[in-house]
Amino acid sequence: MNKKCHFCGNVHFEEKKVKYTYTHDDKYLIVDDVPCKQCTYCGEQYFKAEVLKAIEKEFFALHTQGKKATKEIRVPVERYPAFA
Repeated sequence: MNKKCHFCGNVHFEEKKVKYTYTHDDKYLIVDDVPCKQCTYCGEQYFKAEVLKAIEKEFFALHTQGKKATKEIRVPVERYPAFA
């Protein structure tokens, strides 16, 4: 873990569990309760490599190997000028 935040320079972090969105080729996976260290000043999040690799592995199992997700949601999609 870095000793200071790369975004704001703060040196204080807290352990958190957050919602993480993985995206690849216009496909998504939302993962709850992902452990990270979060900057207490700006909120920048830092994840261990093994956590991100596990999320990527799960994404490909769901999208290419036919694994079923625990839960699925519908998400509306709009282009910005369409509602501005």
